[in-house]
Amino acid sequence: MADSAQSQPYIRGYQAEGGVWTDIGSHRGRPGSWVAVACIFVGFALGGLSLVLGMSWWLLGAGAALILIGAVLSLVTDIFTDVVLDDPHYEPEEPHETPLHKIKQREREMAVGDEM
Repeated sequence: MADSAQSQPYIRGYQAEGGVWTDIGSHRGRPGSWVAVACIFVGFALGGLSLVLGMSWWLLGAGAALILIGAVLSLVTDIFTDVVLDDPHYEPEEPHETPLHKIKQREREMAVGDEM
């Protein structure tokens, strides 16, 4: 089992402090996806508000309808294709004795061993 744990690649994606969230400065995602999420959010809020107001059935129905509309929009706009997977970031770091340092040191040693 130790061999299988060491053969698994490490997850990377660390971004240095002070960087921007995205390379283009937006939240990414298509407008249709944002509209679908907004419908679901507002519908959920209306449903919660209907419970607080003493079980307002018409407000609960309006919230449920908005959630259903948002769900249909999510399917139509194929909201899950908005996911962006960035390439791994390899950035220099200051030497220190932490688990991350040990992981990177082991990767360097393995890379040198693979070159030979």
